[in-house]
Amino acid sequence: MPHRTRIRLATGAAVASAALLLTACSSSAPAAQDAEAAGGDGALGACPSTVVLQTNWFPEPEHSAAYALIDPATATIDADAGIYSGPAIADPDITVEVRAGGPFIGFQQSTALLYSDDSIMLAMIDTDESVKLSKDQPTKAVYTPLQKNPQILFWDPEKYDFAGLSDIAASDSTVLYFQGATYMDYLIAQGDVRADQVDGSFDGSVTRLVAGEPVVMQGYITQEPHRLKYDFPDYGRDVDTLLIADSGYDIYPAAWSGKPEVIEAQSDCLAQLVPAMQQAQIDYMESPDAVNAALTDYLVDIDQFFQISPELAQNVHDVLRDEALVTDGTDGVFGSFDPERMERMTGVLTDIYSGTDVEVADGLVADDIYTNEFLDTSISYTEGK
Repeated sequence: MPHRTRIRLATGAAVASAALLLTACSSSAPAAQDAEAAGGDGALGACPSTVVLQTNWFPEPEHSAAYALIDPATATIDADAGIYSGPAIADPDITVEVRAGGPFIGFQQSTALLYSDDSIMLAMIDTDESVKLSKDQPTKAVYTPLQKNPQILFWDPEKYDFAGLSDIAASDSTVLYFQGATYMDYLIAQGDVRADQVDGSFDGSVTRLVAGEPVVMQGYITQEPHRLKYDFPDYGRDVDTLLIADSGYDIYPAAWSGKPEVIEAQSDCLAQLVPAMQQAQIDYMESPDAVNAALTDYLVDIDQFFQISPELAQNVHDVLRDEALVTDGTDGVFGSFDPERMERMTGVLTDIYSGTDVEVADGLVADDIYTNEFLDTSISYTEGK
């Protein structure tokens, strides 16, 4: 079992500010750019003695490429700081420190953390975030754990019968989403939703759908369908869903990324670490029970609003596999980015932001924000095909 530092968290704004401070100060890891290799003959010998990985939310199976680097039996948990650490399975001489996001980072974007905490080597960053912040906070992705974005729009099938996203625009529904989400600008421009039917006040609650209101909501195919069917007895049935990726807004979500100077300085480490992450995620996909149990227990220790039951953890795994969210890239390599897709989305996003006050980097091209160079091209996930 993991070794736990059990500290019950406070609530409200104090959680965000205190946890952010604790997270930023909890690691003794040196700046990732300057950290020297630990050395030795281990599989990660070119890496610093501590490798810090920053996730974008509470611990969940979608982050298995990081958590599965560590044997749950040797993991140490600090529930107050949101840190899960331990010796790497691939090389016990190297400590991997996985940091939770959400309230533990003050609900900041991962890019902001990369630029405020030099100890972080890689963080989970969406393609649109990388393009949006490319001028002042550039990042480069080195590995994608998901080939398709699990983000969805969902609704009550007893209320609507949408065959495609464009049907939503022809309806009387209110589309609830988090204000500032770039995908909504794309959907409006495509005619899939109307500007006068979107509501950016969404706070994550499904109460309005459960109450029978005429709403369409944003969520994740790995989460909300299961929760609504099993955790909300007043609803207790399936929802209908459409993946936003199928609209053509086909970003790579939560890709493991770093500052360009760190990617360059730690290239020898990444040539070892990225294949270890590829293999760790495949190991999880082929045998999820131990990591799922560790994550559900960890969330109980964290004791906040986001929890994942053992049943939901298994469902997340199964959806990742069955919906081909986790699968090989178009080149047959696990974790790879498709160059044409990256080029297209870089152009799409640059065009979207050109109509706003966002300034992207001058002359930005896809190669500026991703690379496949560190992947082990022999690693493939057959079940995901």
